[in-house]
Amino acid sequence: MCTCRRRRRGGGALARLAAVAVAALVLTGCAAQARSVESARTADSRATATADSPAAGLRKDEEPVRVRFPEFGDFSSVVWKGEALGKNDRSSVPGPTDVRMSGVVRLTDADADADADADAARLRDGYAWQDASGQPELPSDLRAQVPAGARWQTSTDFTRAVTGDRYTARFHADLERKVLVFDAVNPEKKG
Repeated sequence: MCTCRRRRRGGGALARLAAVAVAALVLTGCAAQARSVESARTADSRATATADSPAAGLRKDEEPVRVRFPEFGDFSSVVWKGEALGKNDRSSVPGPTDVRMSGVVRLTDADADADADADAARLRDGYAWQDASGQPELPSDLRAQVPAGARWQTSTDFTRAVTGDRYTARFHADLERKVLVFDAVNPEKKG
């Protein structure tokens, strides 16, 4: 009987030692995770501090928009945002990620010296536009870029010309103010 007790005591000590080892591993993992999160925050704040846009995550570079939406023409400026949809903390799940690309484009106006019509006039004359009900749906940080009191219109023909019915997109235009708002999921590069 004495030997059995010693074995039980020894087994209990072994179980306590295993529990301490597991706790140490968990705490070490938590510390590494905290360092990783802090590292990401620092990188995000550096990116925000150096961003050329009025809000974090907004971009003003034109090339990504021009290669996906050449139908906009030679616009004068753009503020846009790209974001992954359906992202969660399970990065181990393989597969493609859907990307939402949204923005506000300032179209060029007619110029007396220009040989060709400006983009706002070209879009107005080239497609059938209908009054839109409500405001365009955009990420909250882009809404400040949309002019107040705009008279929004949409065009099924324009949407079809841009997307080729291969992806989902919405386009709202106030062609008098020369503003075009876009919101697309998985827009494709062209040419």
